Amino acid sequence: MGSAPVAASILAIGELAPGRIALELRAPSLVAGIRPGHALHLVRAEAGGYRLRRVAPVTKVDPLRGSVEVALQPRADGGSDSLSESRLGETLTLVGPIGRAISLDAKGSNLLLVSDTEGFAWLRLLAASAVASGRSVVFIQEAQSAHDLAPASLLPEQVELVVATADGSLGHAGVGADLIARYASWADQAFAAGSAALLAGAYDAGIARTGVDRVAANVGARDGGAKRGSWMQLLLAHEIGCGSGVCGGCTLPARSGDLRLCREGPAVPMSEFRSGGGA
Repeated sequence: MGSAPVAASILAIGELAPGRIALELRAPSLVAGIRPGHALHLVRAEAGGYRLRRVAPVTKVDPLRGSVEVALQPRADGGSDSLSESRLGETLTLVGPIGRAISLDAKGSNLLLVSDTEGFAWLRLLAASAVASGRSVVFIQEAQSAHDLAPASLLPEQVELVVATADGSLGHAGVGADLIARYASWADQAFAAGSAALLAGAYDAGIARTGVDRVAANVGARDGGAKRGSWMQLLLAHEIGCGSGVCGGCTLPARSGDLRLCREGPAVPMSEFRSGGGA
C-alpha cells in the first residue's frame, strides 16, 4: 500500500473504448510513485455518509499536468455505480498505489502484450513506459467486433497493434491467443490482461512457448528470480478490499501459496497458475 489518502479533482473525462470511462485526476503527489501495473482506490462520498470505494487501474501518467488517468472497471454483475456519474471539477479521494509494479527484464528489448477491451486499461501504461525506455512492443488486442476496440491513438505510435475480432469485422477472425505463437520467439517477455477466457488462452500459448517442464521449474520462488523471470505474466483484475493485504478479500490460491493481489499482484507469473489460466 502506498500513500495516505489524496484529494484529487477531475480534470477530464474520456473513454478508452465504448462504455469504458477514463478519469484524469490532478494528483501531483502520486505521479512519481506510479508504475505500470499499479491501481488506485477511488473513493466518492455518497448521500447518507456512505463512501463508495472502487479499484481502478492507472492507464496514464502526466508529470507536466501533475495528473493520473484511471479507468473505471465494470462491476462483476455488468452494472455501473455512481463513479460513472462523476463530473468535471468534482473531487474524489485517491488511495494508493495498490499492487506490485510490473517487473521488466533488464536484458529484454521485445514485449508482447495481449488484452481484450476489459484488460486494455491494465496494459496501456506498460506499453507507453516500455516504448519510452527504448523497447519494442507488439500489442494484440481482441474484441467482439471492431466497434468494441480501444482506438490505436491511445497507444504510442511506435507500438505495433495487432487486432483480433470474434466476428471477423477487423483483423484476425478469432481471439488474441490465436496470434501469440506468431510473436512467441520474438518476445523476451509477455503480459496478458482481460477476461478469464483470454487469460486461459494466453496461459496455454505460454505453456506451448516455454514447455511444461520449464514452467514447473519456476514454481516456488514468489519473490525471487522465478517470478521475475517467468516469460508470461497474467494480470488478474479482482475486487480489492482494504488494499493492504489484511482483509484477504483479493486472495487467490496459487502453486507457491496464497497470493494477495493487492500485494503480490496484479501481475502473476504463469508458473503460479494451476491450469488453464486459473490460479
